[in-house]
Amino acid sequence: MNQVFNKLCIRIAILALFVFASASVTMAKDKISIGYLSSTGQGKFFIAKDAGIFEKNGLDVELVEFSNSGDGIAAVRAGKLDAGAFGSLAPLIHIAQGADIRVIGGIMGGDQAVITRKENAGSVKKLSDLKGKKIATIRLGTADAIVRGGLKKEGIDWRKDVTIVELKNPPAVIEAVKNGSVFAGVTWGPHDLRAEEAGLSVVLRSKDINPGHICCRLIASLQKLNGRDDLYRRLLKSLIEAEELVQNDHQKSVAIIAKWIKLDTALVNKAFYSGHVTQDTDPNVKGVEFFWDFLKDAEFIKSDRKVSEYVLTDYYRAAIAELRKENPKSEFYAQAEKTFKSRN
Repeated sequence: MNQVFNKLCIRIAILALFVFASASVTMAKDKISIGYLSSTGQGKFFIAKDAGIFEKNGLDVELVEFSNSGDGIAAVRAGKLDAGAFGSLAPLIHIAQGADIRVIGGIMGGDQAVITRKENAGSVKKLSDLKGKKIATIRLGTADAIVRGGLKKEGIDWRKDVTIVELKNPPAVIEAVKNGSVFAGVTWGPHDLRAEEAGLSVVLRSKDINPGHICCRLIASLQKLNGRDDLYRRLLKSLIEAEELVQNDHQKSVAIIAKWIKLDTALVNKAFYSGHVTQDTDPNVKGVEFFWDFLKDAEFIKSDRKVSEYVLTDYYRAAIAELRKENPKSEFYAQAEKTFKSRN
């Protein structure tokens, strides 16, 4: 009897270990590192992390903050990050130079601003009013390209007719404008609101200079992408779900973003839902092509490459198809799929 009992106990123990091991495998998450800039526009990263969306899709995400696009792109190219979002100018410049990186999705669009001191605000109605002035920008920032390209369109040679000062980050731009070492500066949200808190004025918005322009694109190196289609599909799926939460739960979205960028919730709400920023997750091939041509016209880049070949849409396509299947009655996902097809 004891032998039978002991064998039964052993079998139960083995079964328990098997169940535990199986559960452990099920609970295992794929580790992935993503670089970001401290911006309200990149709120989907924070929301997907804190709302458990990444985890639900089997991802253990480490978010790594950078103060500017140049440093972030370098980390992607060096293989230190699995993905990142560092404007649209920086990745396109690197692509023009032959970098093995690809655009796989979008994080946001718009949200750039030109700031100056209040006593100067009345004199700036258009970019050409900055002729002969000193302008602070952020190295490799999308806003930098928007302003230089906009100046050229208004007949101003940004190499000769203005003085461009490239600074490291938005706080440095704000300080330079505030202390008068430059006449105007270019930054992004929520730093436009921080500039206003510091007594400065927003005089121009990028959506007025270049309507509908893309901004932060989600990028990854070919080295990281190879053989990991399922992982990147789940990453895009997570960001689309975060985008849906942004649209349908303002209070929760604002609370999460405020925690990450350490800003008052009222200001986050003003910045994030201002209408100056869009949150589309799709890669937007047409938008990338438009901005590519804009950069070439502004003489930022010289390249004969076909930029659409550097934009991968399969991850988003698979992710949105899965979400449509899981949520057949969702108007949000239906519209997202329709928008994707029109842009790509």
